[in-house]
Formats: sequence, C-alpha cells, structure tokens
Amino acid sequence: MKLRLALIHLGFALTGVVTTMLGPILPLLASQWTLNDAQAGRFFTAQFVAAVTGSLLAAKVLARWGTSWTVSIGMFLVAAGVGATGSSTLWTSVTGIGLYGLGLGFALPATNLLVAELVPERRVAALNLLNFSWTVGALAGPMLIAQAQRTIGWRTFLFLLAASFVVTSVAGHARLLASNAAEPPQRQGKLHRDDRVLFALLTSLFLILYVGVENAFSGWLSAFAIRFHQTSPKMTALMQSSFWCAILVGRLVAPLLVSRVLKPVGIVTAGIISAALGITATLLSSNVAVMFAGVLVCGLGLSAIFPTVVAIFAESYGSGGAGSIVLGMCGVGGATVPWLVGVVGAYAHNLRVGFIVPLLCLTAALITFWRIHNMTISSAEATTASAAHFRS
Repeated sequence: MKLRLALIHLGFALTGVVTTMLGPILPLLASQWTLNDAQAGRFFTAQFVAAVTGSLLAAKVLARWGTSWTVSIGMFLVAAGVGATGSSTLWTSVTGIGLYGLGLGFALPATNLLVAELVPERRVAALNLLNFSWTVGALAGPMLIAQAQRTIGWRTFLFLLAASFVVTSVAGHARLLASNAAEPPQRQGKLHRDDRVLFALLTSLFLILYVGVENAFSGWLSAFAIRFHQTSPKMTALMQSSFWCAILVGRLVAPLLVSRVLKPVGIVTAGIISAALGITATLLSSNVAVMFAGVLVCGLGLSAIFPTVVAIFAESYGSGGAGSIVLGMCGVGGATVPWLVGVVGAYAHNLRVGFIVPLLCLTAALITFWRIHNMTISSAEATTASAAHFRS
C-alpha cells in the first residue's frame, strides 16, 4: 500500500507540472509561430475545454472500470498530449494541449477519489498530502522548464516528462497486479438518495467558487503589486511564489490539525475567513510588507479547503462516477472568476474594485459550505435514528 501511494503521489506531482506548464512555454509557442496574444490565449481555452470534457467522459469510465483504470487512462492521455505539444507543427501542438487537458480531466478528479477510497479512515489528511504533492509539481514546473531551456531544450524536457508519465502509470499498475490488490470498492456514501443530486450541485458550486478565487487572486496578484506598489520584477516574482509556498505549507500542516485541533468543518470555515482577511489586507495595503502578509494569510487560508471538501464529498456522497464530474467542474471557476475581476476592474477603472469579486465569491462559498455541512449533519442524524429504530 505504501509503495502504491508513493507512486500515486509521484504521478500527481507530475500532473501539477503539466497543469501549470502552459504559462512558461506560452511565449515559446507564440514566438515560434508568430502568434498574437489573442491567438496564443486560445491555448488556454483548448486546455480548459478539454479538461472539462475529460471529467465528463471519465465519469462513465470510472463508473464502469473504477478509479484505478480511470487514473491510468488519464496518465497515458497526458503522456501522449505532452509529447505532441513538443512537436514542431502548430496543429500538432494544439492537439497535444487538448489531449493532455483531456487526460487531466480524467486523472485529477479520479486520483483524488482513488486516495479517498484507499485511505478511508484518514481521508482528510491523505487528500491534503496528495494535493501537497500536486502543489510541489506546480511550483517546480516553471523552474524545471527554465532550466531545461538553458540545457537540454524545452522540447526534450516535454518528451522526458511524457516518458515519466508512462513509467509512473505502468509501475503503479504493475504494483497493483503484483500484490493481487483489488480495485478499491466504490462507496455509495451516507446521503439519502433524494439528497444526492442537490449535494452534488452544491459541492460543484463550492469548488467552482474556490478554484475561481484561487486563480483570480494568484492570476492578478502580479499586476496588482506592480500597479499599486511599483514592485520590482524580483519582488513581484517573490510575491507570486510566496502565495504558492503558503498553500504548500498549509497542505503539509493540515493533516496535523485534523481532529487534534479542528474538525473538517472548522478547517474549511477558518480557511475561508482567513482567505477573505488576506485578500482584504492585500487590497487595503499601504506598503509592500502589509501586502506580503496578506498574500501569505490568503495562501494559508486557501490551502486546505479543496482537499478537505473533496474528503467530505467522498464520505457523504461516495466515490461513484458522478464524483469525476463534480470535481471536474472546478475549471469553470478558473475560467470565469479571473475574467470577472478584469471586467469589473476595467469598468471601475480600478483593479482594487475588481478584487471585490473574489471576496464576494468567498462569501457565497461560506454560505454554500454551511448548507453542505447541514446536509451531512441531517444525513448522519437520520442514519443514527434509523439504526436505533432497527435495534429496538
């Protein structure tokens, strides 16, 4: 089990590299084919649309063949896509981006659900550590690409990355077969059948809001720092890295807090409030030091929210195919909320006003989460009452 979990963590770290690699290689792609910003921006659209499509298709695969096969299919799709992205022709690269986006739509939700099935007794801690591994990959990716560009070349790096996905996926399944381990059973969860659809919709909404806030804050952070505090390129990069480092640290510490200090509901609630305070401090900052503190508080607040809510979802709803759709819808937030920040900021001629959008999203997320929490409490009470009636 430990070796298999290690391979899963390695594979998830690699998906972190791929999820965020389009930003660092975008200037290279645009330069090679003389693309303007509007044309180059379509690469992001291709990745996002493909990822959402992948999560929808993965729901069928997951329901029929289980999480392990869904993850493996996703990893092989990512490998093929990453390899094709390094091609010397435009349309092959575009196809590659779409293909690895499709693979991420398979692999990211299914890996979360797989770990939730494998470690049911420590689900919150296990998912926080899993997403810690993803964040390590997301942080390391740009540095690895920059180093590769100076040494072996970014195309060679992409082919090596693709090979790593193949090796990791094959090794993971070889370990599964060698140990005669069965596919983890898909659980139905504790919710009453009549509540499942509403619970799934509310969880989808919450995750859309969360991912939207994370992407909006991190995406506009550099522009905000330069515009209002005239930060140097080095300081701006440090500010951006600090946000992701705070998320990294938060996901590493969260497993120590579960049960000992806070229950899952407390972790999510405290996280949302901390993120809101961090964004507010950033908006109202009069100097770089205050802004830096706000960025760190926001990152720490956001860090444990996603893994913990996924754990709550897996516990209450189960790990069937619909879980892939619920988790896959996260990308909708990443595509819309940052855009809304720009629209509102442009309309008001003030980016600070645009940053009100993620604060409103956090407010809506808190309300949504408490509705989710109340549904889990009602389900638990109903289960207890039913068990007591049966015993009597």
